[in-house]
Amino acid sequence: MIKILHMYHDLMNLYGDWANAVVLEHEFTSRGFDIALVKKSVDDDIIFNEYDIVVIGSGTERSQIACMKDLIKYKEAFFKCINIGTPVLATGNSHELFGVAVTDLNGVRHEMLGLLDFETTQHHTRVTGDCICNATFLNDKLIGFVNRAGGGQTGNLDRPFYIEPGKGANYNACFEGIKYKNLLGTYMTGPVLVRNPPLLYYFTNVILKEHKKKSKNEYLNHEKSNSSSNDPFFIYQKKAYETALRTL
Repeated sequence: MIKILHMYHDLMNLYGDWANAVVLEHEFTSRGFDIALVKKSVDDDIIFNEYDIVVIGSGTERSQIACMKDLIKYKEAFFKCINIGTPVLATGNSHELFGVAVTDLNGVRHEMLGLLDFETTQHHTRVTGDCICNATFLNDKLIGFVNRAGGGQTGNLDRPFYIEPGKGANYNACFEGIKYKNLLGTYMTGPVLVRNPPLLYYFTNVILKEHKKKSKNEYLNHEKSNSSSNDPFFIYQKKAYETALRTL
């Protein structure tokens, strides 16, 4: 069984980010896998090593801080899973949780998890709009939507997304996001896996690869075909993606 953990589904779901977990569930179900989609929020008990992927969405700046106060107690266990290769998708401002700190609009500095060496400073001016970008780990272009507090990030990171100027990690920046092992974060918000079949298949393959490491015997003679190509949902998903690429 493949288990998907949707963290803070009620607080970090500002632009329909929940659909990223659901489309992964649909993808694996269409291939014939048994799936469990589990939702967890503040004060819930979480055993991270039970899951094959962790999905976190975007939220208000207030929700982000509330989640951080809860997530900090799982820091060691969460880091351990990330470091052994557990896939994580963090959309919108949730990827800021993995930096050192976030300084909010009032100038208050909030400590974050500190997995990666970068800090975020928020400004009142917002960065908003559709975008198209290249990913360092994919051959296909990606489409997305950004709506975040303006400002910038400090830190010397290899950022995975090349995006149009003004919607990156800083004003007039072209690069944004974070990538560490199988953790991927981006300011693109909402259902990015629904809008981008190449990114969906990327995560599907990473999840399967890591799951096989943990459950080798289960999949030794139990490979699944890519049957999703015949599913009407994925046919229209591809058409929508191609239309959006031409439009943008």
